[in-house]
Amino acid sequence: MAGRFADFCAMYSTHFIGQGMNSVEHARHYVTGLLGKQRRKNIETIENDVEGSDYQGMEQFLSSSPWDHAGLLEAMVPELNRHLGGRAESALYLDETSFLKKGTKSVGVQRQWSGRAGKLENCQVAVFAALGCQTRVGLCDMRLYLPESWVEDPARCDQAKVPPGERQLRTKHQLALDLVRTARRRGVQFGWVGFDSLYGSCQSLVNALEDMGEKFVGDVHVSNKVWTQEPVFAPAIGSRGRPRKTPALAPDYAGRYLTVEQLARERFERESRWVVMRPGQKGPIKVRLWHAAVWCWEPKWDRPRQRTLIVRQDRAGAFKYSLTNFIDIADPQRLAWLQGQRFWIEHAFHEAKSQLGMAQYQVRVWRGWHHHMALVALALLFTLREQNLLQARAPLLSVRDLTELLDIYLPRRDRSQTEILNQIDLRHRKRQLDIDRRTRAAKIRSQ
Repeated sequence: MAGRFADFCAMYSTHFIGQGMNSVEHARHYVTGLLGKQRRKNIETIENDVEGSDYQGMEQFLSSSPWDHAGLLEAMVPELNRHLGGRAESALYLDETSFLKKGTKSVGVQRQWSGRAGKLENCQVAVFAALGCQTRVGLCDMRLYLPESWVEDPARCDQAKVPPGERQLRTKHQLALDLVRTARRRGVQFGWVGFDSLYGSCQSLVNALEDMGEKFVGDVHVSNKVWTQEPVFAPAIGSRGRPRKTPALAPDYAGRYLTVEQLARERFERESRWVVMRPGQKGPIKVRLWHAAVWCWEPKWDRPRQRTLIVRQDRAGAFKYSLTNFIDIADPQRLAWLQGQRFWIEHAFHEAKSQLGMAQYQVRVWRGWHHHMALVALALLFTLREQNLLQARAPLLSVRDLTELLDIYLPRRDRSQTEILNQIDLRHRKRQLDIDRRTRAAKIRSQ
């Protein structure tokens, strides 16, 4: 396994060489630390854990070294495709996740909604794209959301070293669309795009995806409205001979404009059926599923858009609503599978945060954040390779299992009692300096 890790690192080593720097060893040490079993995986604990690593060198490598995270992510695409792409089950999943933070210095941080905490919190939020196939997922790109409070504060952006070209307000929907376009440009091989209701309820996003030729399956809010029949319009010329400014429905049009919840309330009970959504740890996961042809249209649109509404009820009674432009698929079990696949990007976030240090970084600046996330994606890709390689012998091999194995195979620092005590003393001195700094700042503010 150690040899395979060395070969894997060598595949991407050229991305850490250039502009007068060679950070290959720092990159290897950092990824080795992410793949370790330390409870927390920041620069300090990685230095304590990984043989030959150096705190100052890794800190510079992460926060200010000029290597290109986007170039690394693009170089990972062939390997992602080899394991996950180009199949009927291959999909690009879009989702956001948050990173809880203290203070105001970390780039993009503010009090905003955190799905992780389920409430408003001081956090950073980013939109991620992941290539998935069946139960396997690999992170392939990310966009850090920069709130308006940051965009309108040049001094704050300067301090966090946000590039001038990134200092613009872009919605999460715009970031998500950019992720799909970038994935196609880089050659990521997927058949459809999956996302939750934050993105699925944004009609401009889903229409743009369709216009790009993409298939999608997106959850929607219960209040999302649809037409029960294809809209039919009155003549473009009004009764007084003037062209209509906006299309008007024909007087005899019989369709209704309902929320997906209202429509499901009318038809779900008598028309739904039980299907197997996917295998689970405790046996097949069965759900009740109903689907119907619907149309989406608003007066400013150039044309109506046909969709398939998918409504799922789990055994606990909870409903989920999705819309897709897979209008030719009528198999309820296939639709249930498509709707349920987005679960795996959430699983990937859980694995990356709990096992690979995704949320445990100690960087505040723009470049450092993107460097860290790209290296987490690289570490996750290595675990994916190992899982697929060992599938026949160990089909249930998890990321946690691999970190425990790698803790044996990769070089770890064997520290003496004196070294441990010195590290504890160093941490305490750093904490005391931070306490003193905050105390002085509080006194200044109170004067």
